[in-house]
Amino acid sequence: MTDKELIAKSVREARILIVDDDSEMTALLEHHLSSSGYENITVTHSGTEAIEFISERKNKRNPFDLVILDLCFPGNITGEDVYNYISKNEDISIIIVSALSAKEDIRDALRSKVVDEYLVKPVDFDILRLVIERSLSHRLFISHLQASRNRNQKMFLNILQVMAKVLEAKDSNTRSHSENVAKYARQIAKKIGYTDQEMEAIQIAGILHDFGKIGVDEALLRKPGSLTRDEYENIKQHPLIASIILEPLDELKLVIKDIRHHHERYDGSGYPDGLVGGDIPLGARILSIADSYDAMTSRRSYHEPLAAQIAIEELKRCAGSQFDPELVIIFEEIIMGPQTKIFDTL
Repeated sequence: MTDKELIAKSVREARILIVDDDSEMTALLEHHLSSSGYENITVTHSGTEAIEFISERKNKRNPFDLVILDLCFPGNITGEDVYNYISKNEDISIIIVSALSAKEDIRDALRSKVVDEYLVKPVDFDILRLVIERSLSHRLFISHLQASRNRNQKMFLNILQVMAKVLEAKDSNTRSHSENVAKYARQIAKKIGYTDQEMEAIQIAGILHDFGKIGVDEALLRKPGSLTRDEYENIKQHPLIASIILEPLDELKLVIKDIRHHHERYDGSGYPDGLVGGDIPLGARILSIADSYDAMTSRRSYHEPLAAQIAIEELKRCAGSQFDPELVIIFEEIIMGPQTKIFDTL
C-alpha cells in the first residue's frame, strides 16, 4: 500500500465527534459521514458530555481526530466552552458549524490553524465533506511524516552507536564509556528542563563526544603509563578532529559545538579554545561532567574505579575551576539523591 493509499484509508478510520444540540442536524451529519465511508462517529448534544468523551478518549490513548462543533447551544457548558477546552488542552482538529458568523477570536483561531474551518448554517454537506477530508488528510499526513522521521532518527542513532563502538574497539579503556556519558548527559539535561529534541541532541553528543579519537594513534590510546607532552598535545586534538569529521552531517549541526568544547574548563584553562564560564556551550559543560564522572567510576588500565561518593566529591572540589558549579550540584542530586548538602565553594 502506498503512502497516499495508507493516508486515505486512515482518513476513513478517523475518530470523529459531532457536538450539536440540534438532533436533526446531528442525524444529517452522521448520515452524510457514514455514506462517505467514515466508520468511527460519536454524537452528543451536550457540552458537558462532549468534554467527558474527549477526556475519556485521551486517557485511554484513543483520542478523537476531529470535532465538528456547533458554538450555539445552551447549558452550563456551551459550544464556546467546548471550543476553549479543546484549543487549550487537546491536539484535535476542529471544524465549527454554527448559525452565527465567526467572532474575532474565532477568526484569529482560523488564521493560526487552531480551527481548521468555520462553516455557517445551513451548511452545504458536499463542502463540509471536502473540508473534513482535507483537514483529516493534512493531520494524518503530518502524523505519518513524524512517524517516518522518528523511525529514521532511531536508525540514525543506532548507526552512531555502532560508530562509537568501532572507536571503543580501538581503546580498551573506554568500553561502554560513550553510552554512559550519553546517559548521564541526558539525565542532567532533563533535570535542567531540556526539551525532548534537546535531550536527544545531548544524547547523540554524548555518544560521539570522543569520536575524534579515531584520528589519534591507537598506541597512545592504549598506553598504560604517563603521556609525554607531545603525546598529550596529540590526544588534545580529538575534539577538533571530531568537529571536522562530523561537520558535513546536517543531523549533527546542533551538537558539534558541544563535542568540540567538552574539554574546555570553567576557568578558561581547557582546550581547544580556552573558553571561560558561560562562554562554554551549555551542552559542552554537561558533557564535561558526565565524561569525567564516568572516567572516574570506570575501570581503566591506570586506575581502579572510584566509588560514586568519592567521584562526586572530586567533581565538587573542581567546581568553579574545571566544572560549572551549578551543574555539579544538579549532578550530585541525580547520583546521590536530593538530600545532599550544598558545598562551600559556591
